[in-house]
Amino acid sequence: MTRIKFISYTIIGVLNLSLSSCSDSFLEVDPKGRILAKEVVDYRNLFYNNNLLSNGSSAEVQIAMGDDATAFSDYLASAQEYTQRGFRWEQELYTEEQDAGEFTSLMAQVYVLNKIANEVGDAEGGTVAEKQLIAAEARATRAWHYFMLINYYGKPYDVNTASTDPGFPIVTEADVAIENYTRASVQQVYDFMINDITESIPLLPQNTDVRTRITLAAAEALLGKIYLFMGKYEEALVQFNLSFSHLPTSFEVGLFNYNETLTSGGAWYYAPTINSYTGAPLPWRSLESLFARQIQSQWVNVSNEILLNPETYALFGSDDKRALFFTRKPGLAAAGTVFPTPNVYRKYAPSSSVAYGITMPDLYLMRAECEARVGSVDRALVDLHTLRSKRTSEAQIFINDRTQLIRFIIDERRREFALQGFRWFDMRRLSKDPLFANTVYTHVLYNSTGEVQERFTLSPARLTLRLPAKVRLYNPDMPENP
Repeated sequence: MTRIKFISYTIIGVLNLSLSSCSDSFLEVDPKGRILAKEVVDYRNLFYNNNLLSNGSSAEVQIAMGDDATAFSDYLASAQEYTQRGFRWEQELYTEEQDAGEFTSLMAQVYVLNKIANEVGDAEGGTVAEKQLIAAEARATRAWHYFMLINYYGKPYDVNTASTDPGFPIVTEADVAIENYTRASVQQVYDFMINDITESIPLLPQNTDVRTRITLAAAEALLGKIYLFMGKYEEALVQFNLSFSHLPTSFEVGLFNYNETLTSGGAWYYAPTINSYTGAPLPWRSLESLFARQIQSQWVNVSNEILLNPETYALFGSDDKRALFFTRKPGLAAAGTVFPTPNVYRKYAPSSSVAYGITMPDLYLMRAECEARVGSVDRALVDLHTLRSKRTSEAQIFINDRTQLIRFIIDERRREFALQGFRWFDMRRLSKDPLFANTVYTHVLYNSTGEVQERFTLSPARLTLRLPAKVRLYNPDMPENP
C-alpha cells in the first residue's frame, strides 16, 4: 500500500486547532494535545470548536474558478498566486511551500470528528444513548467534510468511471501512527459518505441548540445533495422532502425577504460610511442556515481582485434585490469612480462570510431541480416561487417545458449564489449532465482601460484540483490528478 506522508496538525487543548509542519504521518498530534477529552461532556463540547465552523479562512479558490468571475489585470496582479492560477485555470495552484486552505482546514476537522466518533463510547459519564447520539453526529458531520474534499480532489461523479477514478484517502482513525493510507476511488468515497449518514440518521435529533451542530433535517438534506451530485434525482428528492418535514423548531429556519430587509428602514440597511449593509447576520446565526459552515471571502467589501462578470450580472431582473449586493465602484476608489468595463461588478455585501453548510436557499433550489428532473414541473415552480418571492417583486415564472425549467433553475442558482463559489461545484456536476455537458466555460481578463486582454477556456481536467504540491512532495508515489 502507498505510504502517505501528509501535513501534520497540532491539536492544543480541547478547542484549538492549528497547522504545523510536514511530517511522516497523515495526521500527527503534538504530545501536548494528546489528552483531549475524558468525559462525555468533553466530547460534546468539541462540537463547539470554532474550527469546525469554518472551511478555512483561505479556502475560497473555488470562487475565483467559477465562470461567474472576471478580473482586471492590474487588480488581479496583487492577488495571492493561487488565486491568479485558479482564475487562469492552471494545473498547479500551490507551490511546495504553500498550504492549501481547502485541504488543511478540512483534514484537521476530520481528525477531531474521528476522535469523537471513535472514543465517545468509552468516555466517562453519560448514557449509552447519549454516546450513540454524539458518535452519530460526528459521523454525519464528517460526511459533510468528505463531500467537500471529494468535490475538490475527486473527478465529478460519473457512474461509469467512479469505481476507478481516484478519489481521496478515507480516514476513520484519529491515530498518528497509521502510515498506510491509500487514495480511495470516487465511488468508495461516495459510498463512505452515504453509509456515514444513513447509519446516523436514526439517531440524530430534530433539534439542537446551535446551527453549527447537525440536525436530522440537515443530515437528510446532505444525503439528498450527495445523491443530486451523483445524478440520482429521485433518491435525492426523497431526502429533500424528508428534510423539509423535519426542520428544527429549536431555532428558526427560513428565507430572508429581501423585499423587506433591504428597503429603507429594513432590517438590513446600507451604511455609506462603511460601504456595506449592516444587520446581515453571519452564517452561524443566520435564519437561512440549517447547518452552519462558512468560509471567509477576500472578494467582499473592498477587494477588486475577483469580480462578477457581465454575463452573470445580466441574469438579474430589473427588481432583483440580490443585485444590490454588487457595485460598479472599485473598493477604496474615489467617489464617482467605476470599473472601465460596463456591467462588471464588485461584491460588497451582505457579509464576507459565505455560508457553505446546508442553507435554505440551496435546499429549495436543489429540491426544485430534482422535481423538474423527475417531471414534477408544478411542484418545482412552487419551490422556485417560494425563493424568488423573497428576492424580487417579479417572482412569478411561467415555464411548462421540463428542460427549459431545469435551465432556468440553474440560472437561478447563478443569481442566488453569484460570486460565492457555488458555481464551481455546479460546473463540476453539470459537466456529466447531457443538458450541460457541452458547455464551454471561459474567463475574461481585462486590461486597465477595460479592453479584453486575454481569455481562458476551462479544460475538463481543471474541474478537479490536483492535490497540493506540498502533499505530493512527501508522497511521490501517490496517484495524482491530471
